[in-house]
Amino acid sequence: MKIQVLAEREQKIQIEVKEIRRVFFCDLCNKQYKLAMEFEAHLSSYDHNHRKRFKEMREMHGTSSRDDRQKREMQRQEREMAKFAQMADARKQEQQQEEESASAQVSTSLRSGTALVDQDQRRVLKFGFSSKGGISKNSSAKAAKKPKAAVASVFGNDSDEEQ
Repeated sequence: MKIQVLAEREQKIQIEVKEIRRVFFCDLCNKQYKLAMEFEAHLSSYDHNHRKRFKEMREMHGTSSRDDRQKREMQRQEREMAKFAQMADARKQEQQQEEESASAQVSTSLRSGTALVDQDQRRVLKFGFSSKGGISKNSSAKAAKKPKAAVASVFGNDSDEEQ
């Protein structure tokens, strides 16, 4: 029991000491002093007075500067949002243009592809006979030529008959 009583006394003493020390604590500078003379010397020091004046000045001008700062911050954010919106619009336009050009390229490639197929078919039709059949092209063309026959013109042009 004596141990408990002694422990309780020590706790009470510590609590009282803390309360006494609170008297020598400077909230503005966040400093603790043990003696009253140290605390008084601090209160008259340049450091404490400078912080005190700075705090007063901030309180006087702080509200207007805070409002100005908030307004500037809002304006900056609005400008950034506008830039982001413009960038998004530009990206959408680029994507639309890319899609349009891609579809145009596909349609032109389809058109050119069909044109190439048509040309290939024409070549096959025009040059469908190979020359490997034994008769050369030139010799068969000379043998198969018929003499020109005179053709009368429907329009009355007699120049063909005279030849």
